[in-house]
Amino acid sequence: MIRTVIIDDEKLARDVISNYLKDYCPEVEVVAMASSVKTAWSAIQKTTPDLVFLDIEMPDGTGFDLLNMFEKIEFKVIFVTAYSEYAIKAFRFSALDYLLKPVKIDELIDAVARVRSATTPGISAEIISSLIDNIKSSSTRQSTLIIPNIKGFDVLRVPDIIMCQADGYCTNFLLSGNRKVVSSRNLKHFVGLLEDQNFLRVHHSYLINLEHVTGYSRQGEILLSEGLKAFLSDSYKYEFISRFTGR
Repeated sequence: MIRTVIIDDEKLARDVISNYLKDYCPEVEVVAMASSVKTAWSAIQKTTPDLVFLDIEMPDGTGFDLLNMFEKIEFKVIFVTAYSEYAIKAFRFSALDYLLKPVKIDELIDAVARVRSATTPGISAEIISSLIDNIKSSSTRQSTLIIPNIKGFDVLRVPDIIMCQADGYCTNFLLSGNRKVVSSRNLKHFVGLLEDQNFLRVHHSYLINLEHVTGYSRQGEILLSEGLKAFLSDSYKYEFISRFTGR
């Protein structure tokens, strides 16, 4: 059983999640519910849950305030939020699970399934810090991207990403300083995240950071920082050329 605490300042929201879990996620046991940072701290200390459903805004603080009270977070977290679509992207950049209010049954089931399959015991202070920085960003630009791996995770600065390259079902991140990070997610996943961060897909295997473009050859090669190259396919040529010529 997955021992779970539900934290939300609205009783209806707590009851909805609790009832959905009972009906659709029988492997989850709700061991406590709380409506504030103070009562949540006490509930977690008493029950030592495996999983916490965490609201962001509460009367006496935020879900982040609660997490910062723990020296080490041993439990997994699914954030429950009414944030806008732009802020939701910050959760995706930080590789954290979230549910958007009003909670949908299929999304709840999927989130619980991801928790069940996750190998790491909780979330780190570094990931929380990344999430807060991304949410506080004054624009839609996110500053960091978390890439989970079997040993933990890598924190990438978005401006340092030169190119993402498909490698079967995985994605290679080629970074400033001749660094390389591999994600088990496919390229399509990162196209959805990075398209509005001044990245452009130029080939079925390449997603590039336009800030790192240094040139283009008529042989269909895009020249990038640090001597990297990406192929430009015909289907993406018009958009790429338009970005630089305004036509």
